[in-house]
Amino acid sequence: MILRKLCLIFTFLLTTVSLQADFWNSMTGYFRGGSNRPEPMIRILLVHDVEKANLEVRGPYSIVDPNPEMNSFVPRAPRYADKSRYLEVVSDGLKWGEAFPAQHQVKFIPENSNTYFMIDGQPYQGFIYAYEIPKSYTLSIVNEIPIDEYVRSILIPFQKEQYEQETFNALAILARTNAYYQAMNPKTNYWAVDAQKVGFSGLAQGNRLIDNVVSLTRNMIMSRTGNYEGVATPFPVQFQDMPLGQSARDAVVSKITIDEANEMAKKGAHAAQILAKAFPGSTIMLINN
Repeated sequence: MILRKLCLIFTFLLTTVSLQADFWNSMTGYFRGGSNRPEPMIRILLVHDVEKANLEVRGPYSIVDPNPEMNSFVPRAPRYADKSRYLEVVSDGLKWGEAFPAQHQVKFIPENSNTYFMIDGQPYQGFIYAYEIPKSYTLSIVNEIPIDEYVRSILIPFQKEQYEQETFNALAILARTNAYYQAMNPKTNYWAVDAQKVGFSGLAQGNRLIDNVVSLTRNMIMSRTGNYEGVATPFPVQFQDMPLGQSARDAVVSKITIDEANEMAKKGAHAAQILAKAFPGSTIMLINN
């Protein structure tokens, strides 16, 4: 009961508490042994079953095998020269200007906060994975980023709608809920969501509104069960006619429309009240990183 009350109190303070999330801080724990636990990540399929794709790296980076047990094919040493080459499958592995003999998967690691990748001209942060598709001489490319960076990208297209602040807060919570659900229930062992199907467009450029919304709702998700046990259980959700990174076939659809939610916000309702109306029987809970 104490945990539940704390969660409810926290949701009522959505507009007064700001928790800043820094992309680089959430990344460093993965490859620099940081003491803070890194933010949960999600893998997004960018390119699938293609003969080649142009990969450009700007900033220092390293290349390793994604499998920790096979992480010796390339010495772990940062590379500092920007590079742009076609990533492709050849007769004995992958090739990116240089050949990686007998390597059928590689992982590109950014070595500082300024490094980013371009896949066929589209910018991405985080990790980039390339996988050869067996027997087809084609490849897939996957981007792995912190969940809140993914949420930012998913929300960017909706900023033009001029929704109320609390409506955006509710949308951020729903987008994060979907992201956690998908990360916990990935489509394959290699990726959780398909960028084309969920509207992910890569690096989310700085946007004050979206940054504020994501910070205000940090760690908040919808939970359908487990609220008394203190166990958050995300599930696929969407407002009517608004997927927010979730296919309509799988999602629990809201009882109200996004326009009705926005009218509630105009009348003073906060995100917790909007979501309680939209998804009866669910609650907002905090995911602890």
